[in-house]
Amino acid sequence: MSVIKRIALHAFLISVVLILPPLVYDTLSHTRLGSVPGMLMLGGLSYPAYFSYLVTGLQSARARFIWLHLIALLTISFFILEASGRSTPLTVALLPAILGLITLPMAAIAKQRQQQALATTCLFSSLVSGFIGLVLSLLIIYSMGMSAMSGMRW
Repeated sequence: MSVIKRIALHAFLISVVLILPPLVYDTLSHTRLGSVPGMLMLGGLSYPAYFSYLVTGLQSARARFIWLHLIALLTISFFILEASGRSTPLTVALLPAILGLITLPMAAIAKQRQQQALATTCLFSSLVSGFIGLVLSLLIIYSMGMSAMSGMRW
């Protein structure tokens, strides 16, 4: 692909990424769906979609896998954080930690099947995303606890 076509493609994608979230927010805020927790943030899905597109251009398959896993984890975590409140079940709050560590069993299975490269990739992805998922789960649990104390003054 020529340089001019790539610049034009990225200029178009960046303009879509910048214009889409306010349009979705404005449209949903004037409907009954605006009161659903997390619904007004749907336009923000264009950001991780664009980052995922950029990540697919990486040469290293290991780096692509780790970055895509991390983008999925952060996207789901921030939607959970936006929609969580005092009535959110604890299993939903632990979802980022579970998603961060979900590649750990895949690493064990790949190691048993003598697929060393896949096992290493899944292990690295689990180490990076697992730590971030645990921190985000603690943040969600903390925010759920703080939302229950809405009447208190500090």
